Amino acid sequence: MINKNLMILAVIVSLVCVNSALAEIKYGLWEITSKSEIIGMPAQIPPTTVRQCLTKNDPVPKAKDKSIECVMKDQSISSDTVTYSMECKGKDSVVLTSGTMTYKGNTFAGASTTSIKSKGQPQMQINNKMSGKFIGPCTK
Repeated sequence: MINKNLMILAVIVSLVCVNSALAEIKYGLWEITSKSEIIGMPAQIPPTTVRQCLTKNDPVPKAKDKSIECVMKDQSISSDTVTYSMECKGKDSVVLTSGTMTYKGNTFAGASTTSIKSKGQPQMQINNKMSGKFIGPCTK
């Protein structure tokens, strides 16, 4: 059985990576859709869509689980494309994510690969495809 917290972490990692090139992103409300495919599993995760307010003071989504620590290992920006790799560690798991995002004004598209290693479980690989669209100003 897939650990729900690990799946949520994989989505959060994707969102963190989406937000890593703020110079290319408009500040405000973004709608981010992620479609994840778990390699080797017939049942797949339905697409998820979240709205995230990106501001100068709060540009990166925060993991609600304080026992998970994420570190950006590598990041490069070339024109409108960001390439990145990130590592997150929990009590019994390590999540490695790498991918690219390309920004075009009010939209972005990207893909990433996430590898989840959990104590006592086989390694899991998740391929993510993401897209985003700028909605407008943040509402509070």
